[in-house]
Amino acid sequence: MRFFPVFRRFTASILLAVLILPNLGITAPLKRVVVIPVEDEVDYGLHAFMKRSVETALKEKPDFIVFKVNTFGGELHAAFEIVDLLLSIKDCSTYVFVEKKAISAGALISLACNRMAMEKGTTIGDCAPITQSQEGGIVMLGEKIQSPLRAKFRNLAERNGYPSLLSQAMVTTDLGAVAAYAKDTTKAVEYFTAKQWENLKAEDKNVFQKHVVVLQEGQLLTFTDQEAEKYGFSQGSFRDFDEFMKHKGWTAIKTLATTWSEDMVRAIGKVAPLLMLLGFGALYLEFKTPGLSIFGFLGVLFLAIAFGSKYAVGLADHTELLLLISGFALFMVEIYLFPGTFIAGGIGLILMITALTLSLQGFTLPDPEMPWELNDMVNNLAMTLGMAALALFIPILGARYLLPNLPAKVQVISSATLKDAHSPAFDSVDVILGSAGTAKTPLHPSGKAVFGSQTLEVVSRGEFIEAGKPVEVCQIHGTKVVVRVREMAA
Repeated sequence: MRFFPVFRRFTASILLAVLILPNLGITAPLKRVVVIPVEDEVDYGLHAFMKRSVETALKEKPDFIVFKVNTFGGELHAAFEIVDLLLSIKDCSTYVFVEKKAISAGALISLACNRMAMEKGTTIGDCAPITQSQEGGIVMLGEKIQSPLRAKFRNLAERNGYPSLLSQAMVTTDLGAVAAYAKDTTKAVEYFTAKQWENLKAEDKNVFQKHVVVLQEGQLLTFTDQEAEKYGFSQGSFRDFDEFMKHKGWTAIKTLATTWSEDMVRAIGKVAPLLMLLGFGALYLEFKTPGLSIFGFLGVLFLAIAFGSKYAVGLADHTELLLLISGFALFMVEIYLFPGTFIAGGIGLILMITALTLSLQGFTLPDPEMPWELNDMVNNLAMTLGMAALALFIPILGARYLLPNLPAKVQVISSATLKDAHSPAFDSVDVILGSAGTAKTPLHPSGKAVFGSQTLEVVSRGEFIEAGKPVEVCQIHGTKVVVRVREMAA
């Protein structure tokens, strides 16, 4: 009989603790939460920011890292790198809060987190791999690429307790999805593809209370916040992020953000093709007008900025840097040491194109298990070659419209006039094959040379001849006098 007095005293103690301890300031320990935004395009700039942010967050020893996602997606390979980063987090749990949208690669990143919540009116899904066709339209990539991407979604769903079939339906259109509810409880649900449900025998269908077509075959799955909660993805819908944090009883100990340098690098990365175009164009001008270092300087500067933006986010490493520097060096050797041979310059140009192509991607050689990498490499190479080819038009436009209008103090072309030059078509000149003279201006290929008391417009055979070099006439075509370097007797 002593049990009842003891039980009463124990109950009274518990009740007293519940009523009094909170007023004394003794409460359950607060959860330590760090917030990291995942915004704008999914690219390697975002990956670099998230890598830095996760390292910073883990130093705080948080209970949760909450990722605020708001993106239409972006580069698939960059998304895979971010997913691997999230899966590497072992010391705390991860939570994603979808703000506005988590589309395409954003959905993949969201499913990599342990738990999910969404803002009211937001959407998640539609992760079909797409590319741009030759006609400029958008086309969906085939089964060869969809298959490994579906496998990634399936693995993430199984890891974090999301419906596997519905996750895969975000990637491909040939599945469809049917939710079948057991008769004993509406909470027990089993998912079938459209074909699986259609081929199910009548007696097997009768074990279910009802079925709902979640997605018609031929459609990609995109959930609203309410649908995501209904089908087991989201843990709830909230008016905004503050309401979500209040509902969880959490207070952020730190909210991370991008730095100005990270924003600048991402912005430069978006205009990298334009910088390549300007860089190749300036180098071509340097090649055509040797000795005018301003073009070489600008070419190196533009290409270095384009390459540096990729190097800063981890796309390029020491291999690409070595290739780029070697390419520059060989290109300068072609211009200043062995002009006209085109061997060193050609090899240098190939090395620079290779370095810039590799800097646009997060891999060196395509992985057979990631077939989209080959497609990315082909596109990156085509873009780099296209910028190099298009750059050939820049010197023409520059020489026609820019160089003649520069102020006199910054002129980069010779200001010499032709007032003291004579044309063999109108003057009696003592020039024949073999006539010896001296180059008055650099010839690459055209310029002026002095023969006795006469100054004539001449051209070389394509090679660069420095001013002051001895020359001799090797061809005469009407008014065109062609010269070559005169070999001096030993």
